[in-house]
Amino acid sequence: MKRLILLVFLLLPGVLHSADYPSQGVVKKVIDGDTIELKSGDVVRYIGIDAPETIYSRRMSEAFWKEATEANRELVEGKTVRLEYDKQVKHDNRLLAYVYVGEIFVNGELVRKGFALYSPFGPNRSKDTLLFQYENEARKNRLGIWALPLKNPSKGYIASKIKKEGEIKKFHRIECPHAGRIANRNKVSFKSIDEALDEGYRPCRTCNPLERCYP
Repeated sequence: MKRLILLVFLLLPGVLHSADYPSQGVVKKVIDGDTIELKSGDVVRYIGIDAPETIYSRRMSEAFWKEATEANRELVEGKTVRLEYDKQVKHDNRLLAYVYVGEIFVNGELVRKGFALYSPFGPNRSKDTLLFQYENEARKNRLGIWALPLKNPSKGYIASKIKKEGEIKKFHRIECPHAGRIANRNKVSFKSIDEALDEGYRPCRTCNPLERCYP
């Protein structure tokens, strides 16, 4: 029975041994602020971060996507990168990796300078503490995306005190439908986004409390 369970686990998508995937490669193309393509044809999505996208990123709209993409390009384009994997190695046909150029931790550098948000993903959480620290530094120093004004500030923000094991804590605008589903006894309120982020809550994907105005 134990052997059968182990076999099933190994056959799950994205849970194969990291040895089956490249440990390094040369960057052929920078797709955006958190995704690259290697000369091998492999597409790599940076673990633990979320940079602005060209078309309506739910978290940050289009604000700052050019700057984020250019920052990533300056760090990695044409260079040999080292790939470090976590528990889940692949998702949507993309490799999931912590990326390094020499001693530079690219994922962290983009967050530290305000070109991307810390964004925990699935079981890949080994760098969460470091990325959370980098985001706090960028936010408090109003670097990059954090220097832009909010597009539609809410009068307040709501979250739930209850969190299941492994679940990511989310906060919502008070008008968000998800906020309305939280029982009053479980609600925790924040006057500002900074208060919610300081407590370790992450933005809701539906109501997008971090949406920024264009530069």
